[in-house]
Amino acid sequence: MLHTYQKPLSGSKIGVVFGSFAPLHQGHLDLIMRAKKENDGGCIVIVCGFDGDKGEPMMPHKLRYRYVREFFADDDLVAVYSINDTEINANKYPNGWNEWLAEFKNIWNKAVIEGVFDGVGHWPERVWYVGDENYYNDLTERNQNAVLIDRKADNPICATMIRENPVKHWDKIAFPFKRVFSHNILICGTASEGKTTLTKDLGKYFNAPYSHEYARDYMAESSISEWELDAADYLAFLEGQYRLNKNLINSHANHGVFFADTDSMVTRMYAEAYADDENLALSDDEFKKVAMVADEFTKKCRWDKIFLVAPKGNFVDDNVRYMGHSDMEQRKKMYDILCKNIKESGNWDKVVVLDGGEYYKNFATIVKYVNDIMEKGKSNG
Repeated sequence: MLHTYQKPLSGSKIGVVFGSFAPLHQGHLDLIMRAKKENDGGCIVIVCGFDGDKGEPMMPHKLRYRYVREFFADDDLVAVYSINDTEINANKYPNGWNEWLAEFKNIWNKAVIEGVFDGVGHWPERVWYVGDENYYNDLTERNQNAVLIDRKADNPICATMIRENPVKHWDKIAFPFKRVFSHNILICGTASEGKTTLTKDLGKYFNAPYSHEYARDYMAESSISEWELDAADYLAFLEGQYRLNKNLINSHANHGVFFADTDSMVTRMYAEAYADDENLALSDDEFKKVAMVADEFTKKCRWDKIFLVAPKGNFVDDNVRYMGHSDMEQRKKMYDILCKNIKESGNWDKVVVLDGGEYYKNFATIVKYVNDIMEKGKSNG
C-alpha cells in the first residue's frame, strides 16, 4: 500500500511512529506530534497489524489505515503508510522484525526524498519514537536510533481503555474514529406514538445529536400527501434519512451517543403497508424496488440499541398523516411488519419494546440505559 500521492518528506532527520491505532488516540498523538516537531523532515506514521487482530471486527486494518490518513490529510509533515503483517507473512511478535523492517525499507524509499538537505545524496537520519520498552530494546539491538517516551505518565490512556468504554474516554479519540464508537440508538414504531417527542427530549437531555423524520421535510417542501407517494418518493426518503443520520453520527456535536427518530426499516414498513392499500399510489411492483434499496441501506446502518414503541396511544390527526391506517387494527398490522423487518435484518437481539402509552416511563428507561453506557461502557439492559 505505497500510495505515491502522499507528499514525500525531506530533511536531515525524520521521525517514525508505528502502531495498530485501534483507535488512534491522544496518547499516540503525543508520540506523533513530538516526532514531527523534533525532526525537520517530519514524521512517517505506519499503521500495522495482522488481519483479525485487536481492532476487528469494528476496525479492520484497511479501515484504520484510511482513518489515520484522513486525520493527517492536511498535514504535510506527516506521511501515513500501511504494513499489513498478514500480507507480508510476518511472524507474530517478537519474531517478525525481519519481514517487517524489510517492508518498512520499501516504504522509506517511497516516503523520503534522498539527499535534498545537503546535495550530497545522503539519506536523512531516521529516529523511531516508541512508548513500549520492548520495542525500544528490539530496535536499538538492530542498530536503529530510537527514543523511548513514557507517554502514559502524563496521559494515561490506551486503546484498550477506549474500546472498553469509548464514551468515558471520548475526548481522547481521534475524530475519524469516533464514528466507529458512537453509540447509536434507534427509536422506532408506527405513527403517532410519541417517538419524535421522545427522541427530541432525549437529545436535549443528554446534549446529544438527534435526527427527525426526513420524510416530513420532504413532503412539506414538495407539497405532497401520503396518498400520492410513489417509489421515487420512498427512495428519496431512504437516501435522505440515511444521510441525515450519518451526518449527525459523524458530526463534532456527537459526544458518544446519537438518537435517531427513524431509519430504512421504518420507511420499508410504510411502503409495504401502503402498497397493500388500493387507495394509495404505491404499487406492489414499486414496493419491491423500494424494499431492495431499503434492505441495502439497512445493511449499512449500525444500531447498538433499538427502542421499539408498541402501538397503544391515541392516533393524532396532524393533517399530514394518512388517516386510513389510524385504527388500532391497522397500526398493529404495521407494527408486525416493522417487527418482521427488524428480525430479518438481524437486529432483533438489540430491541427493547416500550409501552406506547407510558411516555415518561419510556423516557426514564432510555435515560437509565444511556447513563449505564456512560458510566460502565455497557448497559445491564
